[in-house]
Amino acid sequence: MAIWISHRGESHDAPENTASAFRLAMERDVDGMETDIHLTSDNVLVCSHDANTQRCCGGVSMVIEQSTFEDVEKLDACNGKIAFQGEKIPTFAEALEILKPGKLFYVEIKENDPRVIDAMMAEIDKSHCTRDQIIMISFHADIVKLFKEKYPDQQALWLTSFKKNEDGTFMHDKAFYLKKLQDLKCDGIDAHCNAEFVDAEFVRMIHDAGMFYAAWTLDTVEICQHFLEIGIDSVTSNCAAKMRDAIA
Repeated sequence: MAIWISHRGESHDAPENTASAFRLAMERDVDGMETDIHLTSDNVLVCSHDANTQRCCGGVSMVIEQSTFEDVEKLDACNGKIAFQGEKIPTFAEALEILKPGKLFYVEIKENDPRVIDAMMAEIDKSHCTRDQIIMISFHADIVKLFKEKYPDQQALWLTSFKKNEDGTFMHDKAFYLKKLQDLKCDGIDAHCNAEFVDAEFVRMIHDAGMFYAAWTLDTVEICQHFLEIGIDSVTSNCAAKMRDAIA
């Protein structure tokens, strides 16, 4: 049975990476939710996909890592969803408070900034959440490797996609990805839902190595069914509850 994860909260219906999106994920009883975290200039962890607020905050351009939380907090993060005007960029601590017991939280470290690792774990330990509810994810191999060195018992997945060369061939073969995961000593992969590259053989290869296979971002019934049929462990979707119910 696959795990259903709400991508940036239930972001199809509520502004991404906001308290409303996270609450909606918990209200709809999905298995967990996902967020992206950045560290402000005064060392507050906040939830935002982009380093710059422009896309999600009505065109107001502010680089989170170069801004104080007081300034970031003033922005309207409704991201064009008028019913949610006044929505704020939440702190990671606020998002953790919304997470229900027994639910999972995929937390992506967006910047290649080692300071975020300890800051993230400190917030988790101050919250009502347990460490086993949290799965750290990152595209930065250096971050994944360092995270597992510092917190070997904490779950971490390497985020990746499957890039092509100019001639249309894939840049790396399946063995490359397995070796990368093993070198990082992480718990598995969180990979783009590229049905051209990912097949049952690849998923089985990851499983045979004792690792977890998560996929992002699956927003149609057809793509969900395909990836579930080849045996993935986790589906990340902007409309996870809707996909779960449609498949059921």
